[in-house]
Amino acid sequence: MPVETDNDLLIFLNPDEFGVEARYVSRDPAVEPKDIPGQFDDEGSNWNPNRWNGTQFQMQMGASVTSTGPTFLCRTSDLNKGGRKGEKLTIKGEEYRIEDKRPDGTGLTLLLLMAND
Repeated sequence: MPVETDNDLLIFLNPDEFGVEARYVSRDPAVEPKDIPGQFDDEGSNWNPNRWNGTQFQMQMGASVTSTGPTFLCRTSDLNKGGRKGEKLTIKGEEYRIEDKRPDGTGLTLLLLMAND
């Protein structure tokens, strides 16, 4: 059974076809920001009730809502330490921060993003 290499995976992420380039900024200051290819899906929305000005009791509950999108699918090897929560991506002029990651075991990682406002 053949296994895809990092170069093989680029076929699925080609910015000239259906992919995009994202500017990846690691939390590690020693790692230079770099452009990485991937597939961006901005359907759906993320909502963090801790950003909502509710009552003090509601703020202490620490509730969160997981939803679909926005997401970014990229090669795991393009991310420092596999992509960590709080790292940033700039895609199509919008800045997002990584909220969660889901490696698929084949060399690709799906990043769950939130607008960095």
